[in-house]
Order: sequence, then C-alpha cells, then structure tokens
Amino acid sequence: MRKTLLALLGAAAMTGAIAAPVSASTQETREFVGHGSSDFGLALFHARHDARTQAERAGFTDCEEYYKLVISPYSATVFWRCTR
Repeated sequence: MRKTLLALLGAAAMTGAIAAPVSASTQETREFVGHGSSDFGLALFHARHDARTQAERAGFTDCEEYYKLVISPYSATVFWRCTR
C-alpha cells in the first residue's frame, strides 16, 4: 500500500498535478540615496533629481520618497524606494 501511494505521488509530481504556486511576476525592490547641495537654496530639488537619475539608469520607474533629510536649504539628502 505504501509503495502504491508513493508511486501515485511521484507520478502526480512528474505530471505537474502537485506543484507549488508560482508568482506571476517577481518584483524587485531597491533603494536609492540622492544628495544635493546648492548655493541658491535648491538642495532638495537637486537631491531628488540625483535619486531619480540613479533609479532611471537602473531601470526603475515606480519610486516613492520615504525619507528626506534637509539640513539647511543648502544641503539635503533623500531616500527613495523603487520597485519594478
């Protein structure tokens, strides 16, 4: 009886009747850090541009800014989390 059960399970596994669920698509998540400085108070703008450029070069388009550190209007850092 045990051999028959093992044979049936083996046959079912070979034909694909028993299979682990497979995700339709796998998502990749990556973080980018943008740094910016400006003599005119546009540091945050430059930091976001830096992070966006890094993400686009790596092929990521769906991004969110999850933290920003603005030390002064002249120096800023942003942290982006992107998925594709």
